[in-house]
Amino acid sequence: MKIIALLFFSILLLTAHPSMAIQEGTATAGIFIQRYERSGDFGKLALWHEAAAECLIRISVPMNEIAHDYYRQHGAEKWTARVEKEAREIQEQYQYHRTRAKIAWQKFVEEVCNPDASSVLDAERKKITKFIAVWLPRYPDRFYEYGIYPTFFRKQQKLAEQKGDYVKVLHLEADAAEMCAAQYERIPIAYGLKNYQKHSDTYRQHASLLRSLAQQNPKALPRELGRDKRILGLLETQRVSSGQREDAILRIAKSDARVKTALTGQSGVHAYPSFQGFTWIVSFSNHSRGNLATVIVGEKTAEVLDVFSPVK
Repeated sequence: MKIIALLFFSILLLTAHPSMAIQEGTATAGIFIQRYERSGDFGKLALWHEAAAECLIRISVPMNEIAHDYYRQHGAEKWTARVEKEAREIQEQYQYHRTRAKIAWQKFVEEVCNPDASSVLDAERKKITKFIAVWLPRYPDRFYEYGIYPTFFRKQQKLAEQKGDYVKVLHLEADAAEMCAAQYERIPIAYGLKNYQKHSDTYRQHASLLRSLAQQNPKALPRELGRDKRILGLLETQRVSSGQREDAILRIAKSDARVKTALTGQSGVHAYPSFQGFTWIVSFSNHSRGNLATVIVGEKTAEVLDVFSPVK
């Protein structure tokens, strides 16, 4: 069986409903929710429900608001209605996780008998802080690959280009660069993460350049148009791991007997190891069955901590 490292969840961003895209951080928190729900560790369960809610407030809400403001200002009624529906779904999910956290805390208080419970929860809170810090820049870092850019901006640009309206193409690309900058400002920078102001500034400078080019009423698309997709690389964003580390984590996950059982008889399996700030998650999937197994691998221990199969 050939296992190909593929960013499976990112493909979903192109094909799934938008709300699934901007709630991906919350969905990943759901893996830890499932783990502690299964083990009956109610304190950690409560913390991860709170983490899921925080992802919605710190990531999903600002992304939704940025998109909504743009669609409304440009008269895109269909898209405006879409993100308004999405906003309601985000609030419903937020209330769900807050309610489940409250219930878990109640059970924790009723059943806790571990004198070390406080220090254990403090350690889990530190893990969650690392987890959220990893997710905050993930969307702006992938702005030109997934989500609103390919589903809206690129389509509008193609229509304008077909009509020879290169001024509009440039303005749309400038709008996109400004939206990317806004995502950095409203999400990682607002949270206090360092070194992202230069990202926002660079994208705004690029937008200004594109608008200057548009004022020249060009008869063809200038070469500067495609530079935005290379800016992130030029900014030297740090990778959380090397390819060798990912390969090692993947081998560890594949060696687990439960994973071998889940993958038996499956073809076209894809695997994606993803670092979550304090531990690894490896997702196995194929087109016919979707998710086949999800594995948590410890960063320090390099051991499989848990394996989840899809609910039947």
